[in-house]
Amino acid sequence: MMEDEAVFSVLAQCFGPVDEAAWSQLTKGPLWSDFLDGARRVMQADELGAQEAPLARARRRCPLQEFLSSGEVNALFTPPTYAEKQAFAARHFAGGLPESALPVESLYRTWSTGAAPAPFSQQQGLYLGDSAHYLRELVQRFGMEVPPAFAACPDHLALELDLVAVMLRSGMREEARQFLAERFAWLTAYRMRLLTLDDDARFYIGLVDVIVAIRAQLTMADAAIA
Repeated sequence: MMEDEAVFSVLAQCFGPVDEAAWSQLTKGPLWSDFLDGARRVMQADELGAQEAPLARARRRCPLQEFLSSGEVNALFTPPTYAEKQAFAARHFAGGLPESALPVESLYRTWSTGAAPAPFSQQQGLYLGDSAHYLRELVQRFGMEVPPAFAACPDHLALELDLVAVMLRSGMREEARQFLAERFAWLTAYRMRLLTLDDDARFYIGLVDVIVAIRAQLTMADAAIA
């Protein structure tokens, strides 16, 4: 079964740019089925990156229908072709278009006033907000660089998801858990934006709901311990 870090890596590829060969390898073979099984397990887990015994993993058998709508489940079991993914991205994952629905955290957060209030303080829908600066610095602390494709939006969902995968691969389980709790609250507003699209965005809504469910499960687990 796919490990937690690989689940987040696949999620990142769904929202970010990939070439046709990589997308076909991901979605047209057993890897996609492994991803759906892994996502289902992580949505029911109380920890991230924990090494569970096979029996413990087998207990996490609630179907995806327990967490997602039937339309979302159907969409996830039939991922878009590469051409369909590219067409959706051209309509909605590009800035400045009327139907833009970029998965960028700054666009769904309010700019803070900070020590020296900027002209855009307390406004929404703008790039390079607090989250962008934080993510850029975090990437640098990991000894990496923001990819050129994300230079104007280092708080892009694909990059955030990939950072969770990096943390888990590095054994930083608690840091990954805290990152999920702090960074992904904006997905509720982003989901509402996806719902307004004329195109069928159920595949991406389903993916967002997977992330939201993972975050909610970990939050409930933390509350139970407290």
